Amino acid sequence: MAKPSPILLLVITHAIALVNTEIFTALTTLTKALQYEKALAGNLREYVKLEQERLQKVLELADSYERHAETALVDAESYVANPVNAYLFVKTFTTDLPKTKELVSGKQNSEEFLQLLEDYQPYLPDEEDFEGVVAAILRLQDTYQLTSQQIADGTFTPTNRSPPMSALDCFQLAYYAYGKQDWHHMFSWMIQTLHVLDTEENVTISRSQTLDYLSYAATMQGNVHHAKHWTLEWLKLEPNHDRALSNILYFNKEIEQEQAKLESEGQSTPHPDVLPSLKNPRVTDEYRSGKEFQVYEALCRGEDVLPNPHVHKLSCYYTTSGDNPLLVLAPVKVEEYYLDPYIVLYHDVISDKEIKIIKEISTPMLKRATVNDPATGKLVTAHYRVSRSAWLKDEMNDTIQTLSNRISAITHLNMEQAEDLQIQNYGIGGQYEPHCDHARSVDARQFEESRGNRIATFIFYFDEVDAGGLTVFTQLGAKIPPKKGSAAFWFNLKPDGQGNDLMRHAGCPVLSGSKWVANKWFHERGQEFMQPCGLAPNK
Repeated sequence: MAKPSPILLLVITHAIALVNTEIFTALTTLTKALQYEKALAGNLREYVKLEQERLQKVLELADSYERHAETALVDAESYVANPVNAYLFVKTFTTDLPKTKELVSGKQNSEEFLQLLEDYQPYLPDEEDFEGVVAAILRLQDTYQLTSQQIADGTFTPTNRSPPMSALDCFQLAYYAYGKQDWHHMFSWMIQTLHVLDTEENVTISRSQTLDYLSYAATMQGNVHHAKHWTLEWLKLEPNHDRALSNILYFNKEIEQEQAKLESEGQSTPHPDVLPSLKNPRVTDEYRSGKEFQVYEALCRGEDVLPNPHVHKLSCYYTTSGDNPLLVLAPVKVEEYYLDPYIVLYHDVISDKEIKIIKEISTPMLKRATVNDPATGKLVTAHYRVSRSAWLKDEMNDTIQTLSNRISAITHLNMEQAEDLQIQNYGIGGQYEPHCDHARSVDARQFEESRGNRIATFIFYFDEVDAGGLTVFTQLGAKIPPKKGSAAFWFNLKPDGQGNDLMRHAGCPVLSGSKWVANKWFHERGQEFMQPCGLAPNK
């Protein structure tokens, strides 16, 4: 057998060496791959853990939505009639829902859910609703002199109480006020935020952030000593916070200047360890700080601020309004509220069935109520009139025609130039600040000459309002409670046709409940023989 050549042996030896090297390199790589496999298993477990945490949050949100809906739907109208319940509900869809979308966005099978959210959007509260309900709470707080704690605790009404607000809930009210440069409410609600934080087990807002905003609000309201105190508390949590350190220098300078001024005036300076009394003035415009608005808010609270000179002569009686055929067999119950000018409340003049029909007809038609702009003569929305309204013509439904006939029979007024029946729904904090129903000389073009001015007002009340919602007369001191099935009536003009400014009245903010009313306004034309003028002015 021939021996292999040296060259062949060299080739074979090299090939064997090469194969051994590749095997050695592959084994090393596989060993490292095994280590990565172990790490990958840990990474997958961490991913699953994070996904489970995310899904757990989604489940908790679902449970929260379901619990809330089940509670609220037991009596939905009563539930949302509480302003705090309404605030918390609206907040869910304006500040909390985006977090839900964030939790599911981009995940498998999330497209259908996100599309449903998009479909629901027109029926859900939006940012405008959130601002509206917050403004309503602050308005109610002012009108009824409620503390932030009463509102946050849900104890501001004897019935229909709301759940306690979290620190975050309070903070967001304060932050809204901050955005409006409303330092009075910002300060009040930041203090309440801190108060809730002191007892909150599951903390909902950063204490440092709260102390930061609180010290700012305190400064804006002239409480520099307290601002320094809260900033020092903030520095205990964040010792190196640049702005907090800078603020302390500012506060020290302000306090030194204050003390120097007191000393120059010969007054004693407060002890550095004793905080002075808190100041939280409510700054308002000229009208809201004036007498009429103060009387208006006092009357809304039920205070007797203007004595009724004829209170001992007021009476209740039955009337057939001159033996009107519609009333002979069913006389109307009348309760006098003021004699001169004459203001009355008619009881039981609209049935529950009629109220239900009118609500059903008007609900789809409700729009934000407007007022006449004397500068342009056009109808515009206004902050002092917060309600939704609809106009119903007699021919739309037999019930509307029946009500018009009944109103004419009770008042003994001609309906020929009367306006359509206006339905108004005053929701959360709904109000209409002091105004006259008749056109004054400055806005005489509000009504056509052929109709004349508004001679009289007739208001049906559709609901028993839980709290608030009075009709008050700021020049007389009269207060009419909204009683279901009743109707108020008065004349807006003097007998000579001149406007009677004593009839300035207002619809007080609804503190709790829903207030529905129906207005019928009569005009001068057509009343010549129903309400003839006297032979002397004002007679």
